[in-house]
Amino acid sequence: MSKRDKITLAIFVFVTITAGGLGYLLDQILTEQPEGNSLGMGLWLVLPFLTGIVLRSINKELKQLGIRPRFKNNLRWYAVAALIFPCSMLVSILLAWLTGGLIIGQTEAGPLIVLMLTTFLTNCIKNIFEEFSWRGCLVPFLEKTGMNDWVLYFTSGLIWGLWHITYYMFFLPDEYFTQTSRPQMVVMGIVLMILWSPAFVELRRLTDSVWPCIILHSMEDAVPTMLFVVAGVLQIKESHGIWLDPISGIIPTAVVILIGLWLRERRKKSISCTNSQKGNEL
Repeated sequence: MSKRDKITLAIFVFVTITAGGLGYLLDQILTEQPEGNSLGMGLWLVLPFLTGIVLRSINKELKQLGIRPRFKNNLRWYAVAALIFPCSMLVSILLAWLTGGLIIGQTEAGPLIVLMLTTFLTNCIKNIFEEFSWRGCLVPFLEKTGMNDWVLYFTSGLIWGLWHITYYMFFLPDEYFTQTSRPQMVVMGIVLMILWSPAFVELRRLTDSVWPCIILHSMEDAVPTMLFVVAGVLQIKESHGIWLDPISGIIPTAVVILIGLWLRERRKKSISCTNSQKGNEL
């Protein structure tokens, strides 16, 4: 790893870790703002993205950002991206139903579907900034260090999680913390982002595009988070939560991890086949 690459990585990580604090300070100055949609929150969201774009431009690496969708030969991975979190949620629902831990509320299907679709589309826009920061910039920066996959998953997930600290501690409205405290959410969020990293990283690597990661992230926001947290249409009893909570439960999280590791094996197999073909050509 060159000295220039080390400086690039250090700058990006520093900006990432401090972006939330700068956003919080801005909100302390501009106090008359809507909760959960402040200028400080906007600064926190876009500053790593803008920093990553500037650094890639300086290093003449914009072509490696992953901005092209690359649908050809990758539609199956887009489908996987769209299904990972719904599938892990369905495992949670099925096991909770079988063990008496599922609480079903009343709602109308039509408005709920519209709400989920709207949530998905709006979060696709928001997640452009987030995913191009982490999977478009951070992951390639870390790959240049030569670290192995496991260290890369952990490091990228940790930095992603640390960036969320200010979000959980200050930006997120109080209505999200009826059962979990803000510090608990910080710890839970960091752990989850480390454990989710293989799926996000490997989708980026398999497709050479960030867009499947945007879909993956937005489906998490629009399906389990919407149904269980925002709308409260479905709930898991507290006695079952540690195992079956669709977002943070041990079993649904294990499903996401296993899919991420399966994606890793598919990537390695693809690389092996490519190298074999090149060897035959020689």
